[in-house]
Amino acid sequence: MRKTLLLLFIALLGSPTWAQKALTLSDAVLKAYSEFTPERVKGLQWIEGTAAYSYVKDGSLMKGSLDTSEDIPVLDLPTFNASITDSVKVRSVPQVEWLSPTVFRYLHRGNFCTYELGTKAANCISLAAEAENEDIAAVSGAIAYTVENNLFVQPAGPNEAAVEITQDGADGIVNGKAVHRQEYGIVKGTFWDPKGEKLAFYRMDETMVSPYFLEDIGTTPSTFDKIRYPMAGGTSHHVTVGIYDRSKKTTVFLRTGEPLDQYLTNISWDTEGRYVHVVHLDRMTENLRLVRYDISTGEPLATLLEEHSANYLEPEHPAQFLKTDPNKFLWRSERDGWDHVYLYDVKKGLQRQLTKGNWLVKDIVGMDPKETYMIVEGSAMIEAGRPSGAMETQLYRVELKSGKTRRLTEEEGTHHGQLSSDGTTLIDTWSSLSVPGRTVLRDAFTGSIKKDIMTSKDPFTGTTIGTIETMVIPGENGDFMNARLIKPSGFDPSRKYPVLIYLYNGPHLQLVTNSFFGGGSTWMYEAAERGYLVWTVDGHGSDHRGRDYEQAVFRQLGITEVKDQMRGVAFLKTLPYVDGERFAVHGWSFGGHMTTALLARNPGVFKVGVAGGPVMDWSLYEVMYTERYMDTPTENPEGYKNTTLPTIADKLQDDLLIITGGKDDTVLPEHSYRFLKACVETGVQVDFFNYPGHGHNVRGNDRLHLITKVLDHIDSVIQP
Repeated sequence: MRKTLLLLFIALLGSPTWAQKALTLSDAVLKAYSEFTPERVKGLQWIEGTAAYSYVKDGSLMKGSLDTSEDIPVLDLPTFNASITDSVKVRSVPQVEWLSPTVFRYLHRGNFCTYELGTKAANCISLAAEAENEDIAAVSGAIAYTVENNLFVQPAGPNEAAVEITQDGADGIVNGKAVHRQEYGIVKGTFWDPKGEKLAFYRMDETMVSPYFLEDIGTTPSTFDKIRYPMAGGTSHHVTVGIYDRSKKTTVFLRTGEPLDQYLTNISWDTEGRYVHVVHLDRMTENLRLVRYDISTGEPLATLLEEHSANYLEPEHPAQFLKTDPNKFLWRSERDGWDHVYLYDVKKGLQRQLTKGNWLVKDIVGMDPKETYMIVEGSAMIEAGRPSGAMETQLYRVELKSGKTRRLTEEEGTHHGQLSSDGTTLIDTWSSLSVPGRTVLRDAFTGSIKKDIMTSKDPFTGTTIGTIETMVIPGENGDFMNARLIKPSGFDPSRKYPVLIYLYNGPHLQLVTNSFFGGGSTWMYEAAERGYLVWTVDGHGSDHRGRDYEQAVFRQLGITEVKDQMRGVAFLKTLPYVDGERFAVHGWSFGGHMTTALLARNPGVFKVGVAGGPVMDWSLYEVMYTERYMDTPTENPEGYKNTTLPTIADKLQDDLLIITGGKDDTVLPEHSYRFLKACVETGVQVDFFNYPGHGHNVRGNDRLHLITKVLDHIDSVIQP
């Protein structure tokens, strides 16, 4: 008997189940982007002007191609460190950008350096210690950057001093930075011409916008940081575009005209650097014009295209001019209901629609040298009742002459491509619910796999976690929605599980994808191990479902979306293993608005909600976002009234925790304070937590405190 027990113990000790470790919340949060991210090929990219690729392995820069079975090092770490003149060496060759087959550029301790493989020497440019928003010209190597609110250019030549382009930067006058609250595709404030000799840049005058103050408790006594925050229906800032000519050392401002509070966005150059192009979008976001400008005079030369929408337009991609025919350019538009690519001629107008159908283009990856075809990333087909194609990202080849389109990737999942400079081969890095990660080389004509580079291991091997599945469920207006469900390990269908709903459901974000994790976060696995089913739905308004699905929320943000989420609740209640009496909901930003709205409009359905950084009143949110989707408070008083949550605070019956960042300059803390005040006035109890000094998102080590706060609060009510 004792021998039998001993053998049983030894067998259990050696079994995989015995070796499994529990997923802790600390690891789920702090190791989410290290230990629990599938391995990727570090720095993988094509080498400019060749059919070879490079990446970093064991600290060295490696090189490979289709013609070689074994990749070889082109630069080892000791050799690279020998080129660094200061005492701080690196543990790995940094991220590089190839300028030619033998020269690459990299960043080291704030210095921009170029390295020549032949000479094994690096030449570096140092910028001012206060430099921000650095933007390097690909050809000339000149670097634009800002110091406080002024713009500078540092030439690439040895011993050349930086040039101060603007001198009027001050409180309310901003040069060389992103404008319009980084909406409409704006992520930076400087734009080099193809030769790196002329620089287009934004100048923003926001002196007419009322100051807003955020308390800083890092000082004693506390002080206040002043920002300019244009609220819906209020006075907005004025933007202009300057053109700096390095050879002439002159600046010309484009004569963009009135109204002064229009949006100027999607700046682009022609391929010869003779003209600059700006998209003019009116403040109503109903009309746009793509205008070509004379850079020497600043005068408009021609309107190349116009678009109109009775709801709203949101251009996010600049015109892309062809190198082989400077009179032609690619333009992306949702005019037929889906984000597709159109070919235009400067003089003749629209030539043809290149991509068509019930799918959408997410990105233009590249073109062959003769520009006969382009490679794009796009969704799979999205049919009525079958929206799961929106969860996919596939690679396509599109002929510019005919628009003939061929799908190159057949594996379901999320694919991202890089096209070689000769246009023949693609690096395809992809994952799916069942594939942690795979990197291959594909033929850019047929899509066939030519070489395997890496197949990632499951980073959760040895760790006990649950399972993820995606599904399609009915939504409002006869539409169908994509959803994701995470079940705990050891899931027992005969049990009744409480549900934790995580949501956003706002514009320009998609939470459910066919990728590893399914678009979820690692902490959700830990939440499932506590005994929850973790549920997410992408309802109307969310991204990558086409114009009509997204614009169904127009002038009523949070109304249709709440109905969608309640349809998700109704679906869950049909599942035999769901405890319909124990629902929790959590979301951040737009998701914080949704969390609060769900509890206030559906009392008794949810046991508890945690609303992070919530928008409580759209009239307090920024002009650029809110007026696009809601119009102004004067134009849409009923819409604002119906979506203002403090006015329905008295309907709240269930447990609600509101969390804000003390210095949140995106969704101002005032949103939470207004709702709290309404709760006090109506005698409604509510919990509140403030993260002092944090902006819109709680990051770093403090994020563990946040997720612990969220889950522990839900646990205290649900008791899974």
